[in-house]
Amino acid sequence: MATYATTSPSPSPHLHPDEVAEFERIWRGEAGGMSENAIRNQHARHIKVLEDLRSEAIRPNAIIPTRLHTKAQQAQIAVDSVAALIRQDEEALATRGRSVLENRGLVRRRTRAVRGPITDSAPARA
Repeated sequence: MATYATTSPSPSPHLHPDEVAEFERIWRGEAGGMSENAIRNQHARHIKVLEDLRSEAIRPNAIIPTRLHTKAQQAQIAVDSVAALIRQDEEALATRGRSVLENRGLVRRRTRAVRGPITDSAPARA
């Protein structure tokens, strides 16, 4: 299993300092969003589900409710789906929650309220 940094990452050249601060607040659990603890708990649940699928403790149709595939196909689709979730969790841990769409939306809304809307055009010079 991969290890994940728990110290502050180096500042990103693409993020405003207000955005970095907001991501860190979320990561520590001080603001709404997917915190480190929430992501770690979700990751542990996904690993347990994958183990249960592989040991046949749960059936694939509990993950992928469809009758359009054979049982073998359902099993493979279910395993692939849960494995993809685990990879997303690992990416979220590696990026300190910056890859989580929910966190990105929250940061954008919160910092926009403070700094105003972000525009693609450069400000006009007088």
